[in-house]
Amino acid sequence: MEMNGYQIETDQTNWNLNSGDFTMPHEVKVTRPGTDARGDKAKGNTKLGTATLIGNVTVHDNGGAPEAKDVGPDYQGPATITSDQLTLDSKNKSYDAQGNVRFVQGDRVGTSERAVLNQTKHTLHMEGNVVLAQGQSTMKANVVDYNLQTRDVIANGAPMIIREPIPQGSPGPSPSPKPSKKKRK
Repeated sequence: MEMNGYQIETDQTNWNLNSGDFTMPHEVKVTRPGTDARGDKAKGNTKLGTATLIGNVTVHDNGGAPEAKDVGPDYQGPATITSDQLTLDSKNKSYDAQGNVRFVQGDRVGTSERAVLNQTKHTLHMEGNVVLAQGQSTMKANVVDYNLQTRDVIANGAPMIIREPIPQGSPGPSPSPKPSKKKRK
C-alpha cells in the first residue's frame, strides 16, 4: 500500500476503499526516503494520510529524509524512536509517539510519556516525566519543546531539575560545615 510517499507492508490488510479506513492485524513495516518504521499491527485512513502503528514500535531516521536538509549543516545524524504506539501523519510530516517513548540520537537520550516530532516545523515536543540525558548531564521536566534548527529548548516542570557533571580537576562541591563539638560548661 502506498500513502503520500510512505510505503506500507504487511501480510493482511482490511481496507474500505470508500472511507479510506484500514486495519492491519499483523506486523507492519513503513518506509519512506530516510525513514523506516515497524509495529505489531496498524490502523489508519488513506484519505487522511494517517497510520497508527501499535505495539513495540520502532522508527529509524537515517538522516536522509527530504526535510533533514532544511535543518541545516548542524544536523545531528541518525535517530531512533521507540514507543508503545505511533501515529504518523503523512500530509503534515509528523510523528506522535505515545507510551514509553525513548528517543536516541548519538549520545543524547530522551524519555517521556509522549513525543511529537514535526518534520516540517523542525520541532520536538515531549511531555510527561521527560528525562533528557547527554553524557553525564541530565534534565528532568514535565514538558520540553526543542527546535531542531535553532537548538532552542523550552522546559517546564515543577520542579525542573538540571544536573551537570563536575568538571575533572575541579575541587567539586564545598563540603557541608560540620557541627562543632564544643563542650558545654
